[in-house]
Parts: sequence; structure tokens; C-alpha cells
Amino acid sequence: MCFCEVPNVLPSNLLRVRFMRGQAVRPIYAQLNAGTLSLAERVIGSFEKGVRSRKGELNERLRAFEDEGFDYRLVRGLSTLLERRCVFEADSPAVNPMGARTAVFEEASRVKVVSAEERERVIQGVATSLKVQQEALEKALYSDVEEELILRKFDSIEPEPLVKHYNLSLTQTLLFKSLRMEFTATGNWKNILRAAKRLGLMYSIERNDGGYTASLDGPLSLFRMTDRYGTSMAKLLPHIVASEKWRLKADILGRSRDRIFSFELDSGEAKGLIEEIAYETLETRAQGPYDSAVEERFARSFNAYGSGWLLRREPEPLLAGRHLLIPDFSFQKQGMKVYLEIVGFWTQEYLERKINKLATITDVDMIVAVDESLACSKLQRLGGKVIYYTKNVPIRPIIEHLATRERAVVEGEAETVKIKTMRLSGDIVSISDIAREHGVSVEAVKRAVQNLEFEGYKRIGEHYVSNIKLTELATKLSGLEKLSDALTAIEPYVIDPYRVLEALGYTITWGGLDLQRSRIRKTSPRNIQ
Repeated sequence: MCFCEVPNVLPSNLLRVRFMRGQAVRPIYAQLNAGTLSLAERVIGSFEKGVRSRKGELNERLRAFEDEGFDYRLVRGLSTLLERRCVFEADSPAVNPMGARTAVFEEASRVKVVSAEERERVIQGVATSLKVQQEALEKALYSDVEEELILRKFDSIEPEPLVKHYNLSLTQTLLFKSLRMEFTATGNWKNILRAAKRLGLMYSIERNDGGYTASLDGPLSLFRMTDRYGTSMAKLLPHIVASEKWRLKADILGRSRDRIFSFELDSGEAKGLIEEIAYETLETRAQGPYDSAVEERFARSFNAYGSGWLLRREPEPLLAGRHLLIPDFSFQKQGMKVYLEIVGFWTQEYLERKINKLATITDVDMIVAVDESLACSKLQRLGGKVIYYTKNVPIRPIIEHLATRERAVVEGEAETVKIKTMRLSGDIVSISDIAREHGVSVEAVKRAVQNLEFEGYKRIGEHYVSNIKLTELATKLSGLEKLSDALTAIEPYVIDPYRVLEALGYTITWGGLDLQRSRIRKTSPRNIQ
């Protein structure tokens, strides 16, 4: 069974174009007039009447329209789009056609069939061995040949949407031959860019006075995988024409490949022809929270690692001069932010342009992950924060980069804290209190103060305690012998009691695990001042 729902690109031999002056090219769109709509209605009717009939019979009805004088490329173009709304099946419920042919051919070659009678005996013998009727076997032998397939289901459509669908497909087919494309659009940018990223297209976006202009490398600018990339580029067009206003232009390579033609179209010219098409493929409907399996696997692996960094998908766009960059992910932690861009199709020049743009953003840290298998030109490894992968984006180099960034930020914050003239206030000041006051991390404060002293204070664990408060504590501890009594005296101060005892010159004699049996003893005087 085959339920065909594929990209709207038509076979190249069905492309209808007109070459204009000045090396311009334009599709020959089907106009929404009475003649075209009548043809579309009749073609649709042929499919509706053809349900439960052979595909060969359907094709005969369709060829009749060509005999009436209609452009065969238009008739076949409409038919091609309608075929993608069909379910065709082989009419052989009891026998597998390929298996039946194999069995018959093997038996015929063994007995060397040279007459009709011998053929009849071979068919009878194979039918007996397969435990089916001879008539069923005969019917199944070629039931999977295209002309013999049965139209089981047809998802019908009205004539006007079909014609608009056809015009959209013509445009997509022409763009399949493009070297590059540039377009502007009003609104719908989020959907357009999301689609461009999901499709793995090589694009750049430049900000201008009227909004944004996007440029895409076309499939024929690549050295390999042009069909796959061209299909992706064709899939983007419906998202562009869904905008309120849009304009595109593309360089199209001619048939002889020695001439380049210019193609331009805007929403005003295409109004009523293609702009109302509601385009949605199975792939789009099944699209989950991630644009690709690569993104989803990476997100799951990174979140499972437990790095302490928050992974966010589709963060805010970044401006690189006049260019706009939309990363796939961002990593965030305590005010730090690092971005990740996962690159699908790419050429060496495209990757170099992207990295050069990133270099213009001095305050943005971005990692670029590049799929080696999707290189469209000879691979030359580039330096910088470029990670090459073949199936899954590796976690380890990203974790290492984030850890390096974290250390650098902590060290930088520590230097900032050192430069400041800090003054403590209060009897007991914690390290976290200092971090909050100066707007830095606790790690930065610890690094900054490890070799610093504050007049009138002594560091005790994670706190700075004033000499006045230490004197008060010393007085309360004077004459106490039980460790449990000492801990009770220190408890209201909410600081590490054992560090306090050490700072005031006490040692502990432990009586097992029983605090009541444990004792404290002053062994050395400590200078509080």
C-alpha cells in the first residue's frame, strides 16, 4: 500500500516557465478562470469516479484531456498533485505478487516452458503448492504493476484550491533549480525561521529599515545532496507566502547550466494565485517540541547529565552587526549564558561566514555543532568553538566548555570583589551575605577573600565574626567543661560551634558519641583583638 504525501515539487519535465527579456524567468501560472477551473473539476471527477478501478483505467481518462488540446504539462501536473491524495493497493489479498512471480519463474526455468500447455501445468503446480486457486494466482502475478494497482481511497479537493496548489508547486519546482534566494516578509518571521532551522537550510538574516531580509544558499550552489536540500528549500516557500506581505528573488540555473536567470515574485503579483494555500505535511503535523531528532537526543542527554546549567530551547535572537542569529539552545546559570547552534547542511564558505558573524558579537559565547555527514563541500576543519559530530552532538566537550566558562567567570568576579573596598557591618556576616551585597557568586567571594582580612573581624568557617561578639562568646564559655553546655551557649549565634571553639583556643576530649561525656579544655590563648 502507498499513501503518497510528499513535497510539492513536480517532476522537472512538467515545469512550465516563460523566459522574459533581460534573462528573467517566470512560471506559467494556471489562471483562476472558467476554463482552468472547469479542467480542474473534470480531473478531480476522474479520480472520484476512479475509486475501486485500476490505475491504468484512470490514466486513460486523464489522457483524454490531453487529446482535447489542454497543455499536457498542466493536466499531468494537476494529476500528479491529486495522486498524492490517493491510496493505491495491489488487488491480491490471498497471494503476495512478488512471491507468486518468483515461484512461477523458478518453476518455469526448472521445466523449461516452451508451450502454452506447459505454462498451464506450471501455474497449476505453483497454485497447488501455495494452496490457492489457479485464478487467484493468475490475477496476483502482476497485480502490483503500477497500471494494475487499484485506487482504494481518494481525498478529494475543490477545483480552486487545487489550482492554487498547482501554482505553488510550480514555484517550488523552479526554486529547486536555484543557486540562491533572497526574501523579505511582513510578520510570520517566527514560523519562517523555525521552518528554516527545522529544514536545515543555510540562511543568514540581515536587519534593515523595513524589517529583515533573509538570504538562502540554493540547492544548485552545493556540491552534493542537491535533491535533498532542494526539497527542504521548496518546503520553506509555503511559510513565506503565508505572510501578509512578502517578496522573493532567486537566481535560477538554466537547462544548459551556462546561463543564470532571475526570478522575482511578490505577494501583490501572486495575490489570489497561491497565497491562500494552507500547506501542512505529515512531517509538520507530527512535529514535536524539537525541530529534529538530533536536538531531542541532545536535550535529553544534557538534562540527564545534571550540570547545573539550565537548557533553554529557541532563546532570543542575537544581533551581529546588521545580521540576526537565532541559536538552537542557550545554557544559563547565575547570570552566565552560552549559546549552541546545530548546523545541518553546510559548505565551507557558509560555515566561515557564520563564524565571522559570531566574531562580531563580542559579548556572546556560542558553540557551533556541525554534522560532518551533511557537508556539501570538502571538509576542512575550522578552529574556535566548532564541534564536529556524525550522529549525536557530543555532551562532553560542551560540558567542558561550560565548566571553563564558569571558572573564568568566577575568577573574574573574584577579581572584581578584590578591587572593591569592602567594609563589613554587623556582628556576624556570612559569605553569602557578602555575595548578595556585591551581586556576585558565593564561589567568587570565597576566592576573593581567601587571602584577605577585615579589621575587627575573624573568619570562622563560612562567617566573619566581630571581635566584640567573639569576646562575648569567650565570656559565656569561660568556666564551662561539658561540650554539650558549650554547644548550647553558641547555638543562638547560628555559626559553626566547633570552629568557634577552635578559634577561641579550645580542644575537645571526646567521650565516645555521648556529648554529655565529652569535655572542652582551654589549651592555648587566642588573640581576639
